[in-house]
Amino acid sequence: MSAYYYRGGNGRGRGQCRSRGEAGFHRDRGSYAAAVSHGNIGSNDEQQRGPPNRSFSSGDEDSERGCGGLGGCAQRHAGSTIPVDALESFLRDVDGGNYAQLKQLTDRTYSLTRGMRPDSTSVSIRFVRIQPDPFAPGSQVCVSVPAPFNVHALLHSAHSTPPCVSAEALNNHLSPEDVACRRVAAEDFILRCVKNGFAASRYASGAVQTVDQSQHVLPRSAVQLMDASEASDSDGTCAGWIDVYFRVKLPGHGRRIDGRRIQQILFSEVLPVFEENVLRCDHRALWAHVTCVHDQEWLRAQLRERGLTAFIVDGAILPRAAGNSDKPLSGPTVVAFSSPDSLRHTFHLPYSGRSLSGAGLPHGLTLIAGGGFHGKSTLLRALELGVYNHVPDDGRTFVVVEPTAVKIRAEDRRAVHGTDISPFIANLPFRDNTTAFVTADASGSTSQAANIMEALELGSRALLLDEDTSATNFMYRDPLMEQLIPRTQEPITCFVHRVRDLIHHHGVSVIMVVGGSGQYFPMADVVLVLNTYKVTDATAQAKTIAMQGVDGNGAGLVESAAPPAASAFRLPPRRSFLYADTFGRLGCQSQQQQHYHHEGYGGGRRGIKISGSGIDRIRVGDEDINVTLVEQLVEEGQLNAIAQCLAMLYDNGSATAAQWQREATPCPKYPPPLLKLLPTDAAAAAGSPAASLSDFGRLVYNCEGRLRQARLEPQTPSCYLPAGFTALPRVFEIGAALNRLRTLVTGCK
Repeated sequence: MSAYYYRGGNGRGRGQCRSRGEAGFHRDRGSYAAAVSHGNIGSNDEQQRGPPNRSFSSGDEDSERGCGGLGGCAQRHAGSTIPVDALESFLRDVDGGNYAQLKQLTDRTYSLTRGMRPDSTSVSIRFVRIQPDPFAPGSQVCVSVPAPFNVHALLHSAHSTPPCVSAEALNNHLSPEDVACRRVAAEDFILRCVKNGFAASRYASGAVQTVDQSQHVLPRSAVQLMDASEASDSDGTCAGWIDVYFRVKLPGHGRRIDGRRIQQILFSEVLPVFEENVLRCDHRALWAHVTCVHDQEWLRAQLRERGLTAFIVDGAILPRAAGNSDKPLSGPTVVAFSSPDSLRHTFHLPYSGRSLSGAGLPHGLTLIAGGGFHGKSTLLRALELGVYNHVPDDGRTFVVVEPTAVKIRAEDRRAVHGTDISPFIANLPFRDNTTAFVTADASGSTSQAANIMEALELGSRALLLDEDTSATNFMYRDPLMEQLIPRTQEPITCFVHRVRDLIHHHGVSVIMVVGGSGQYFPMADVVLVLNTYKVTDATAQAKTIAMQGVDGNGAGLVESAAPPAASAFRLPPRRSFLYADTFGRLGCQSQQQQHYHHEGYGGGRRGIKISGSGIDRIRVGDEDINVTLVEQLVEEGQLNAIAQCLAMLYDNGSATAAQWQREATPCPKYPPPLLKLLPTDAAAAAGSPAASLSDFGRLVYNCEGRLRQARLEPQTPSCYLPAGFTALPRVFEIGAALNRLRTLVTGCK
């Protein structure tokens, strides 16, 4: 859930100002009008600092800025910021008045810095949206502060420490992707400073709500870092600007305004956090954070050049502190990772200047074996999260994996919609068609087959599996069972018979945890064995065992490790998205709601309500999308962003959905669009990577691309979220959510 900081009261006590009633309301309105007339508070037209521009922009426009923050830079003119005295006077005047009076603060920008006139060096707050009453979700605010460091130098310099030269003297040799990567890392650092400040504040009231933040560095909309040249009022007096979006619950006495408590929250809680934790942030820690993230991004990009699927740095701390914590385990018993000499690779990091050595897992099939509780699943968990960059003290820093890697598992009872699972499952009873398989209640084997095929449909080049979370009958069958149930009676073709097909014909690597069977030994490229958390390369031993057989005659092993002459997989599949059938029933619900609102009841929401719910569910009208077992979702903000993608798809209509299935969308360059990593189909027109996708796959990539273009804040009618509460998901997680929508209907061209 989003982070709240509870300490002290909740601002809902009985107030002594309750008896002021309507008289107080009219008196306060008069005081406010007088303040405007005397020039203390400007008019709306003069001082309004409008909401951020959330319209879709071109990929080229946003490519250098990346996806962090909101679309469009906020305008900052000293003359449009209202002095702090006017805000304090207003809150004193409306104290005890009708709560609706606070609406007058909407879209106004106030200085929070006392003792100085509003200028480019003061801390200011803009009230984006005011909550309707004290018991509603908090008001949306944006706090702006001048950057206490040279933003241009931080983003464009390859130095690992703050340079002593001016920004003008720097050689701007970094690519737009590099600049965007460093911007996202800097915004992540600033957000952590803000959250740590609120958590440690001695005046913490529980009124502040910020976006949830994990151990991973993701593009988020909560912070927007701007170079001085990007701000509309750049005059050389400021090195850059920082905007931070969050919610603040403005308290009241019952349903009356508690002006004193609002002042305490703003001036004793919010202002000190930004003055002490942002304006006085540790510059060297900031540069180290940005450099570390930049080096991780570079390292991940080197994997394919080295023929690697993953890399685990020596000294990595892989185990976590607890089942409900993602912090690294500490203590004298912790065993750091150490690479076997046979797998050791060394990289020289270009931005920090460090040299790293560790285990490089080559393209192909890698098995992770060992006894129970010896760290097999812990290693795989670190690898599956290696698609993200980590904070410097995470312990898994520089544990990276192929960017398109997807964790695969069995998922009983999930819905499957038109997925071709015939490479694994065919000849079902009652002649069900498995080339476009549909079920509302998948078994372990059919769900795992569907998960694999859906990942391949979106271009995954690496699959990660754990024997513990896989369907046994999907993974392998021994000769004794084959004697009882002949292959002619078994609809399932086990993964062990298809893994070499995927590797040889489609370039898909597989990393798998095994502990109950050696049937994968013959086709394995690397076999790792963990013993008391220490890793050894047992490939030669496993190959010897595979040749000799467990009992001397090879019983229990598969027939051959050679790849098949022809592939059983038809990629890309011929699957398309059917808008009308998918959203038909949801559209009926929407029409009923609109009729309800037309008759004068309820609010004025258009469309249906689509929203994220924690880290495991997305609500689409009356339907729940359960993504609990989509294990590479790491933050609530990602679910909020996926909800916005689904809302974009619903609100734009069937014509747009059809268009998105035919064309690709330009988008910002960071993180590197996965579309560029897909293999090019030489037979397709223009040889575009998009040609290797199905229509359904292109639709998902377009949703992700337009989310990037809107800088994570599309704000469609069906999914309204407060500014600053989204994080960028991958296309695989967007596709996983859409595939789990139980009303989804797909076609086969």
